[in-house]
Amino acid sequence: MNRHFKIYIVLLLAGLMGLQVASAQVQYFGLKGGWGEGDVRLYPHWTSPPVWGKLNGGFYWVYYGGGKDSAYLYDDYTGGICVELELLQRGFEYAALDRNSKQYMYGRHFNSITLPIMWQPHAFALDGRLRLFLNAGATLSYNLSQGSIEYYIDNDTGRVEEFDYEWQTVRDNRFGYGLVVGLGAGLDLGRVEVMLEGRYYFGYSDIVKRKTIYLGTQFLRSPVDNINLSLGVAYHWNHSGSWSYSPAQRRAARAANLESLPSEIAEAVDVVSEIITE
Repeated sequence: MNRHFKIYIVLLLAGLMGLQVASAQVQYFGLKGGWGEGDVRLYPHWTSPPVWGKLNGGFYWVYYGGGKDSAYLYDDYTGGICVELELLQRGFEYAALDRNSKQYMYGRHFNSITLPIMWQPHAFALDGRLRLFLNAGATLSYNLSQGSIEYYIDNDTGRVEEFDYEWQTVRDNRFGYGLVVGLGAGLDLGRVEVMLEGRYYFGYSDIVKRKTIYLGTQFLRSPVDNINLSLGVAYHWNHSGSWSYSPAQRRAARAANLESLPSEIAEAVDVVSEIITE
């Protein structure tokens, strides 16, 4: 048999073994929506209270490299990947600079398309029915023109003057980035998981270019933050039933997998040897 063909056969067998492992992977695809507040951190410091009532919603995908027959997935603490695409309402208010700052507040509201990419370790409770997880990672965002407004609030009368906000390349940053961290819990209902998560978006990029670049502002930094509470529903596949392995069951399954591994390897080696010696 041609040597290159033999190598191809061996690689093909290895690929088939890899597919068997891949079939045990668990993935989630879900929808989420939430509510929270937006804020801005201004440097030098300037009065900027949080603005509540900001909505968020979008899609999320979670990947875990294991499955129902993989004992390693059911370790007490493990890690997965979570990627989201969401529409995030953002905004801020601060004491007006171009009017009486004691009487007027200046504010902005805008929408961002946000892409969080996160590591998601988890642990289990309630006999595996409750999944507790942490999200930690980075975000990329793009600020939209649609729905962007600016406004002034008269603190004495409560009167609000509202205007469309015009984005200008010389002044505004369309793209943003930052960090994100969240804590949540998911309730397993078979093929569906219902989750609740609280999350903090910590901005690193400035919403308005610093005064060394744009002379129309007095601020050196203006990163935007969000805090949200979200509710989501996800469907998961390659995973039947609940995550209901106890720690003792996980240890037993792991030991059984390790015991069967030598015989499986030996069978694969015999098959490859027969092919090569032909």
